[in-house]
Amino acid sequence: MKFASFTTMIVSAAVMASVAIASEDLSITPKNLPCNNPGETGCSTGLKGYNNGNDFGYFCGANRKIISFTACPCKNCCHVTSDGNDFTCS
Repeated sequence: MKFASFTTMIVSAAVMASVAIASEDLSITPKNLPCNNPGETGCSTGLKGYNNGNDFGYFCGANRKIISFTACPCKNCCHVTSDGNDFTCS
């Protein structure tokens, strides 16, 4: 009985270690997130876990998902240009 408990404890520790190691490789980006302006650019006020919560500008694809994006170095600074085809971070 002691051997079974010890084995279970070792296996549990190994599983927890592999989950911790795998989670370090996760990277969060805006790519493929939903957007509401197909064929246009847009701005977002940050995404938790990406770019330290700073803004980013993006292009929304026809399938209503972000297909490209650029990080801004600041918060609340992303603005879509007047023609709606681009954005600036200022």
